[in-house]
Amino acid sequence: MKKVVYLSLLMGCSSLMAQNGDNLHREDKGSVIITKNLEIKGNDFIYDEWNRGMLVLNDSIFSKQDFLKFDVFKNRVFIKKNQEEIEIQDRSLSGFSIIEKERNLKHDFVKLNLSHFKSGIEDGFYEIVFNIQNTNYFIKKNTKILFDPNRSKGSQTINNFPLEYQDKTFYFIKNSEGLYVKVRLKKKDVKLVLVNHSKLIDGYMKSKKLKYNKESDVVKLVNYYYSL
Repeated sequence: MKKVVYLSLLMGCSSLMAQNGDNLHREDKGSVIITKNLEIKGNDFIYDEWNRGMLVLNDSIFSKQDFLKFDVFKNRVFIKKNQEEIEIQDRSLSGFSIIEKERNLKHDFVKLNLSHFKSGIEDGFYEIVFNIQNTNYFIKKNTKILFDPNRSKGSQTINNFPLEYQDKTFYFIKNSEGLYVKVRLKKKDVKLVLVNHSKLIDGYMKSKKLKYNKESDVVKLVNYYYSL
């Protein structure tokens, strides 16, 4: 009887493993060797893979591009010339713009370093949150992380899912010292930076029916604050 139960369990496990793809395992002299799924779902760039745009060198030289890509996973900028993909590694690159095809919207990025922030933040390209006034009081860091769906799915032997690129966005508001402070889109965080005119801020948010968890509403509040 024990032998029958053992064989049933063994056949059940073999059937389950076979349903998870050929890349799950291989056999070597009777031993099962787990192999990793090397596929990555999603992409490492922001907006479209290739966009019309513009490079900015030394804050003064502008170079229009028909094909520009921003790899936000590794914080790299590429252009394409004669079908050749070229990474821009020139230290004079101080910013760039991307024209998003779907909404025909321009996204402006500036290169910032530790001296621009109140606390230790990595160097890189930060996007100025779009606003009609064209101010730079509110910026964001667009990035990607590699998420491993196997971590919460039990045994990796059975759940050999590919890694996934997932979007991650961090926001920063400029304080009275001219330094950017990292915030969440929450009332408490925003008001810790915009420390003056508390009653006016509350009145403005209420009269305009704005919300602290909306990017477009927070940029309106920040521009209003700096107009006082």
